[in-house]
Amino acid sequence: MANLLTDIRVFYWRLRRFYQDRRVANRPMFEKLRFRFYEQLWRETAERLNLPVEDFGNGYFRLGEGQNSTFVLESKVQLDDHLSLRMAGNKPLVHRLLTENGFSIQEYREYKMSRLPDAQAFMAEKKGACVVKPAAGSGAGNGVTTHIANAAQLKRASLWAATFSPRLLIEEEIPGDSYRLLFLNGTFIDAVRRDPPRVTGDGKHSIAELMRMENAARLEGNNIVALSPLVLDFEARLHLTREGLSPKTVLPAGRTVAVKTVCNQNRSSENESVTAQVHPTIVEAGSRIAAIFNIDLLGVDLITPDVSRPLDEVGGVINEINTNPGLHHHYLVNNLSRENRVAERIIAYILENKMKKVQA
Repeated sequence: MANLLTDIRVFYWRLRRFYQDRRVANRPMFEKLRFRFYEQLWRETAERLNLPVEDFGNGYFRLGEGQNSTFVLESKVQLDDHLSLRMAGNKPLVHRLLTENGFSIQEYREYKMSRLPDAQAFMAEKKGACVVKPAAGSGAGNGVTTHIANAAQLKRASLWAATFSPRLLIEEEIPGDSYRLLFLNGTFIDAVRRDPPRVTGDGKHSIAELMRMENAARLEGNNIVALSPLVLDFEARLHLTREGLSPKTVLPAGRTVAVKTVCNQNRSSENESVTAQVHPTIVEAGSRIAAIFNIDLLGVDLITPDVSRPLDEVGGVINEINTNPGLHHHYLVNNLSRENRVAERIIAYILENKMKKVQA
């Protein structure tokens, strides 16, 4: 009976998520925006590499021709085998392998809604704020809630995460900034610091209204600045409460505040390329992780107060790894330069290795 009630609660939260995605956050329009961004990215990449590009429909594009060609689908490229991708997407498995190989990660526990007391016991042991997320399917920050401090918050965050995956993780919360590092064939090619999304007050509109206005602005014009909407979810409400604010708060003109901690829904002005700042030991760690998982194209997410120093020296951690990593993170930045054009390096690498196999 208890399991049935839990299933009903999760189903109810799925309905809430569906309503929010379609009616509040206008997710379908952002999906079209994402398609437009990646179509533009691949066409520009093909032009710079002097390759023909062909639209195969349903989001697929072919760059090149004949044997000297490869397919792309939004951020997905023809690299890495299916099993490696599945393994890297399994957060408990990733955490275990990273721990076995001596990498700095946050402590965690896997659980299901039916085992919520396990998560409560973990939170009691840590005696500090925790993070709840799906054990799989948390791309783009889906289902992630930070600042969990009591049993009621834990239950609500777990129900939200369970709409994405029945397997859940609770982790100790690590202070610091969020970074995405990109590796190609074990070589470090780019790093971005991703700051939390913010809104700026005008003395007239509430924070909730400012977030809706921001979403509308993101969908207008030809200059793409973000691929996701700002969602007023439980994570945002918790963050605002900690700051002494609420969605109804009217900010004074000119005052800027972060509206959530999870950074995936930010915009280009809140991302900065920091490739030259990354400490060599962190670069070496990312290369090792790529080798351990046998991944050619790998995104490594860090949380650290200072990316220019070793993780163990400042209490930083490897937060998670990403296969088929979103390339938009490396283009939607406030300091884009020629060196940021990671798509060109990726396609050139794919075609070079493909021709080597053909000639072998």
